[in-house]
Amino acid sequence: MNSNQKKLQRMIRRQEFVISDQEFFLSAAFQNHLTALARAATGRFQQGLQVVIDWDESKNADVAYTNSYKTYCNAANPITQSFPTRFLRALSLIGLDAHETAHLLFTDFITRNLYLTTLQNGSFYPEVPVFTQPHCQENLKEIQALMKKKDKAACQALAICAADLENILEDVYVEAKMCDAFPGTFRQGIRLNNYRMTEQIPDLSEQLAEGYAPFAVISNLLLSYCRVGEIPNNEELSNEYTTALDDCKEYVDTAIKEGTTIQRLQATNCLLVLFWDFVRPMIEPIRRKLEMSEMLRELSDLFGNQLFGRTTFPTKEGGGVPVNLPLPPGLGDTKSRFPFLDEKERQEDAEEVRQAIAEEGQRMEWVKTTHILDGDNPGVTYSSQYTGSGYENAASDILRVLQKAATEKAHLEYEQNLTKELQKAAQEINYGNMHKGIHVIINRMSVVPEHLIRQYNLVAPSLLPTSRRLQQMLRPLIKDEEEGGKQKNLLFGKRLDMRSLHHEDGSFFIRNRLPCEEQRLAVVLVLDESSSMEWLDRITHVRKTAIVLYDVCTGLKIPIMIYGHTTRNRDVMLYSYAEFDSVDHQDKYRLMDISARNSNRDGAALRFAAERLAKRPETWKLLILMSDGQPSAYGYYGSAAEEDLRSIKKEFEKQGVHIFSAAIGDDKENIQRIYGDGFLDITRLDDLPKNLSVLIKQYLK
Repeated sequence: MNSNQKKLQRMIRRQEFVISDQEFFLSAAFQNHLTALARAATGRFQQGLQVVIDWDESKNADVAYTNSYKTYCNAANPITQSFPTRFLRALSLIGLDAHETAHLLFTDFITRNLYLTTLQNGSFYPEVPVFTQPHCQENLKEIQALMKKKDKAACQALAICAADLENILEDVYVEAKMCDAFPGTFRQGIRLNNYRMTEQIPDLSEQLAEGYAPFAVISNLLLSYCRVGEIPNNEELSNEYTTALDDCKEYVDTAIKEGTTIQRLQATNCLLVLFWDFVRPMIEPIRRKLEMSEMLRELSDLFGNQLFGRTTFPTKEGGGVPVNLPLPPGLGDTKSRFPFLDEKERQEDAEEVRQAIAEEGQRMEWVKTTHILDGDNPGVTYSSQYTGSGYENAASDILRVLQKAATEKAHLEYEQNLTKELQKAAQEINYGNMHKGIHVIINRMSVVPEHLIRQYNLVAPSLLPTSRRLQQMLRPLIKDEEEGGKQKNLLFGKRLDMRSLHHEDGSFFIRNRLPCEEQRLAVVLVLDESSSMEWLDRITHVRKTAIVLYDVCTGLKIPIMIYGHTTRNRDVMLYSYAEFDSVDHQDKYRLMDISARNSNRDGAALRFAAERLAKRPETWKLLILMSDGQPSAYGYYGSAAEEDLRSIKKEFEKQGVHIFSAAIGDDKENIQRIYGDGFLDITRLDDLPKNLSVLIKQYLK
């Protein structure tokens, strides 16, 4: 293990102790872990399912939701952060991931959205509920009268409440299915969150004392009943809320036991009628706010972009309704929903509607429902005999992800330090009078964007077979160097090869060659990224060559460094794509950023790369400059620039750095005049990787 690897290992161990919850949960390693779990459960390995972790400590922040291709989880939510250890907090987030994955597996999004849209438009779906109780018949008659008049405020209130009630039933159903299907960490996480959330539901008397809205109270009682089979009523109050809940139990028990979406929607319709006395007070405030704005024209498509399973947790603070009380989907998306308003008006109008809902009561928004029981009776029987899932690898899973997150953070710190060291090295170089007053800036991505990784993986299958063929050509030379052996057919030496005495050219000497442990060759590519490189796809061929040659050298364990260079005003911009000392294994992806940019001040870039290469311990040092023309930058062109390049080549040849320029444009005569015997004429750009590999081969012999 070299010094850089040892340094990295020390950084990783240090980071494991000091990494914070926010850094750990927001790390790519942890997000990839949750994504892998969700993809494995859904079988959607190739369909782009992604789990995104956020850290939002604001009072009314979302906790979790899914839109069928992305799952969002807020790691700073109060329930997760209430657990005493990181292991339990991680398990809590796995539970949120499991809940949203359950919706993806078992929720019929299309039918649910059809139900809410139909209700918003003034009709029951799939059918009008039927009752024998007189008070329910009266409620149904009043609701149908409002629907017939197309009372938009009443229909919106019904849609809001229906979304709340149906989601409670849906949560119970899908979590029960999820726990049965995945009895490992998914079930552990779901039940862990459910046990903790049960503790957060206020007592009925407390809700009434704090002025919770009528619908908030009945919805919270329903939520508690569905979770644990009982309601928080320590004083055993008997009132309109407990009566309504008793009336609804028949519909609720049937809905959460049955496995069809239609039956849960039918039960929701019945609950709307049973709870009508608690829904009715929401209508007039909504009507006032709607009349104040121009949002009526938008209500017909409020359900177009629904995010399902938006998960928030109960809160006791003030008993207030969070700002994100479940509104008809899309209502809060002011920027995309209301293009006829300017940004300020959009925000003000959306806030007015939110406040209309908030004024109706102090409801703690329902979030996650549960089933804590065994067998076929979810949500009714409390089981105190549960002893765990038996899954024994949960801790090792978390430790593995933690170690990966620490590794990623150490890699990031290492790359940032490397960039600082490179900039310091650039400042210490004497670039000569030709570059007096010129500032050199090193650019290196500490974190590689996902789009570069995707692009590399897209082109690699067509390029890497070329690399494998070139490695097969070069590998025997590497092997001979490492293992030693006999060198035959020499023109002079101390030992004769009796089998070669017939050679007329006198090549009949032989000598033993000892194994060599030292590296024989180091390679540096310096790439012209001037704007003219975009012509005839020259930069594309250079990018392709860099990818192939980098894979060849890394496959053969030949140290390689790759830099691009251009200018910005009077500054020289160097782009570090591959470094000798890089440890994050991301350099191959950085190569996808090679681009045509501005002008080219070759001398400064060449001197920086040559200085780095001259300090290498290898026997042979090969520097290859790929360019399509003469140097051309502000104050740097013509014969003076050519002489600067010739002097740099001559200076570093004395230090063992062999400089070659691969001419890939129409300016080949001028490039040959500058570099002399270091000139490489590249006629066919498609042959560029092969030609450069042949050059490397010469120095391996």
